[in-house]
Amino acid sequence: MQKILITGSSGFLGSRLAYFLNDRYELLLPAHGELNVSREEAVRAYIEEHQPEVVIHCAALSNTWYCEQHHDESHRVNVQGTVRIAKACKITGAKLVFMSSDQVYNGTPMLGPLKEDAVLQPVNIYGCHKMEAEQRAQWNNHDSVGLRLTWMYDLPSSNMKLNPNILANLKKAHDEGNVINAATHEYRGVTNVWEVVRNIEKAISLPGGIYNFGSGNTLNSHSLFLKAAQLMELKEPSAWILPDEERYSDQPRNLTMDCSLIEQHGIRFNDSIDGIAEAITHPFRTK
Repeated sequence: MQKILITGSSGFLGSRLAYFLNDRYELLLPAHGELNVSREEAVRAYIEEHQPEVVIHCAALSNTWYCEQHHDESHRVNVQGTVRIAKACKITGAKLVFMSSDQVYNGTPMLGPLKEDAVLQPVNIYGCHKMEAEQRAQWNNHDSVGLRLTWMYDLPSSNMKLNPNILANLKKAHDEGNVINAATHEYRGVTNVWEVVRNIEKAISLPGGIYNFGSGNTLNSHSLFLKAAQLMELKEPSAWILPDEERYSDQPRNLTMDCSLIEQHGIRFNDSIDGIAEAITHPFRTK
């Protein structure tokens, strides 16, 4: 049975990945105290001792606002932690799959789906650090696979850990009678986390490189939020999901990704709206 190490296995993505892979692999799911990615010797010692054949690196600081306020901590975890994992995998021969983000595209002036070779000029700390982590992980371990993820969601009714996401935010606003101001000059995909989980297993066999890894989208955020609320059957969404026409009006914010590269390897994602519809109609059942 293949041995797989999952870092960040208590997080939003990592916990679902551990659940999904549990019956078919020997999993290593260290707590933070067992594998602190901020300590290079500890990372190397753990991987050398346990000899995983695959490392799926999900541990990260993913709150963009928090990273903006805590530059050093973000760099220590999101950049240096990834580089430490990459070096240790290079030494032991483990295949590394690590998580990056569509935030590397935040600041790219082009519209339309962006390919992996687009010129990157991220405008926030999280995006800058994810870009640096990609570059340094690849430099230290050419066989590593970096996956640029979109904003992920699960159903608000999930019994597993939930992060703020499009569906949870919509339901919360609806139930509490709050208003959501959604930008008309913003474009980004959103992806069902269970689609990501299922496809990460396939990503283990990808050649080394960086890959866009999530759902496409052609709608602006206001239209996307409205359509998602309608699919969720929330009442009168146009009354509380309001268009914000000022935000990003000087330069549209475009994080949409062209996933034709992974499609060449047989990995496919639903479009954002189709994915939401499928998640609501056919929810992934957990124990």
